[in-house]
Amino acid sequence: MRVMIINDMTDFQLVKFLLNKEYMLQKDLSDKLNERSGKTTKPGNFSAKLKREYLTFRDLKNICDILGYDLIIQKRK
Repeated sequence: MRVMIINDMTDFQLVKFLLNKEYMLQKDLSDKLNERSGKTTKPGNFSAKLKREYLTFRDLKNICDILGYDLIIQKRK
């Protein structure tokens, strides 16, 4: 299993990194999040939320699930 330490990344950096890794556009992710939540957040508002570093943990869990990633908490050695 490959582990990535994200402690020093901003919300924006993390999501952009994952989107690039999965070849997905931010707009497509925003659309999938809307489908999942039943909301109609515009892609521009989602982008602003990322840049303001205002993601909730629920948002991050949903983003990781959509992109096929697990969130794992591990005690530092």
